[in-house]
Amino acid sequence: MSYLSELIGIILGDGNIYYNSKSRSYYVEITGNPLNENNYYFHISWLFLNIVGKPGRIYLGGRGLRIRIYDKKFVEFLINEIGMDYGKSKCYSAKIPLRIIKASKQEILCCLRGIFDTDGSFFVSKKGGKLYPSIEIVSCSEKLAKQIKNLLVEDFRVNFRIKMSKKSNARLAYVISLYGQEETNKWFKLVGSSNSAKYEKYENFIKRFK
Repeated sequence: MSYLSELIGIILGDGNIYYNSKSRSYYVEITGNPLNENNYYFHISWLFLNIVGKPGRIYLGGRGLRIRIYDKKFVEFLINEIGMDYGKSKCYSAKIPLRIIKASKQEILCCLRGIFDTDGSFFVSKKGGKLYPSIEIVSCSEKLAKQIKNLLVEDFRVNFRIKMSKKSNARLAYVISLYGQEETNKWFKLVGSSNSAKYEKYENFIKRFK
């Protein structure tokens, strides 16, 4: 189930599920950054191939890099059996399905990896003349953000705050943060990243730090 758990995390982050029986439109679409996520979208395509049996179509649309897969059976599986939200309001109601919460820790970590690779960031700032690495995950869904925080507190020192979102007309956004090299090293050891754009930033920091 690890591939599926990671893909669910990706959909929770930058994806959407479309289900419209009237127009017979059933598909999953994920949107990312065309500047640095091409390799990552080949990884998502590989996940689709292993889970659904087909790779999905990668294309540029609306200034974003997109991958879309049409499969009614898979869409209904995500909605009816996994319990995922779909439609335009998904951003504010998204949550990690109970099926993953109750699964093994490995499945939870795979889901968190998918969320980080889409809605998260690794960055380095300077504090007191020293390099200070951080990890942040930002979500418009309060439920999802609190789930992530609660799932991380066993292994990490987690910071949680609320801010006004710049993307969605003064909507609230919820930020989960891990600060410092110890916490970021632990993240990449336990959770990891399949997004080369994010992982390379971390590798470059480690090289620079050494």
